[in-house]
Amino acid sequence: WRSQDAAPLHHVDKTLLHLALRQDEAKLQKQWRIERWITYLASAGIVAVMAIFLGMMIAARERNVMTGWDVAIPVIGAVAALLAGCTMYLNRRWQAKREGSFGESLRDQLNRRIAQLDHRATRALRMSEVVLVTMGGICPVALILLGFRVNQKPLSDDGFMAISMMLLCVGCAWAGVWELRRQVKKDVLPRKHRLEALLKELEAE
Repeated sequence: WRSQDAAPLHHVDKTLLHLALRQDEAKLQKQWRIERWITYLASAGIVAVMAIFLGMMIAARERNVMTGWDVAIPVIGAVAALLAGCTMYLNRRWQAKREGSFGESLRDQLNRRIAQLDHRATRALRMSEVVLVTMGGICPVALILLGFRVNQKPLSDDGFMAISMMLLCVGCAWAGVWELRRQVKKDVLPRKHRLEALLKELEAE
């Protein structure tokens, strides 16, 4: 791609391509590492908050203030947060296993990058959608509901505000999913196709 802009027509500059692939790989690994740790820390934080709310709900239920449904809210929120963290972890494991089959040659590096882009456009996309829905939709909605119930306020007291906030959370999660899919169509798939073309040209030499 960019490394080939100055290369002669019908010729692959292997040195520049090799360097570009290494730089792209380092940048990609750093980006994924940041995404993973943000998800892990957010997931752990939400689980801790849900555990505190669960303890409060159980104590309040013993005083016949809360119902079983109130206790279920923090459990659902904690499960959603754990699901997001586990999804990110499994995504990295599957990706590392898939990349482990490639060597260090230029063709292997091209095939590895193509496999990474393919993974990002398929399985990683679906897993990212799960993370967005759980962390951006389910967990915030659970926190909003818990805020009302811990204060022993029915939704009817501030129903408009509560529903608006929950709809905003769901809307943000949906917007995030839409943006991920847009990036895959606009950036990931075209880059994958360009690399596949470079690989064919490299194999033809």
